[in-house]
Amino acid sequence: MKKVLKNSQMVVMRNQLAPLLSHTDKLGYIAARNARMLTNNLIEYERVRDTLIEKYGEQVIDQNGAATMQIKVDSPEFKKFCDEIAPFNEMEHEVELMTAKFEDTIGCLSGEEILAIDWMLED
Repeated sequence: MKKVLKNSQMVVMRNQLAPLLSHTDKLGYIAARNARMLTNNLIEYERVRDTLIEKYGEQVIDQNGAATMQIKVDSPEFKKFCDEIAPFNEMEHEVELMTAKFEDTIGCLSGEEILAIDWMLED
């Protein structure tokens, strides 16, 4: 199915697929394909987002000693980050996604997982 989606929607949808990526059944296959399609459509958006995190974020050292840049909600720069990323969040793309039948989820997914991916399920 083709859907017109905002960048912000695609980020959420891709995150909702994460718990299904370890499945070795039909749902895992469809989730992997949809995750790839969403990721491919988010490449430019994520470059912009990462550039803004570099600009407004702060360096954080994780437990392994690796440095990453993060922007925290309580940061004084967070509003500037949000203002600059906002127009990119709203940009839309047409994305080709696979669907599965609700019946394919019986015995494979929890109710929480079904609710999270109801956008890719059909009767």
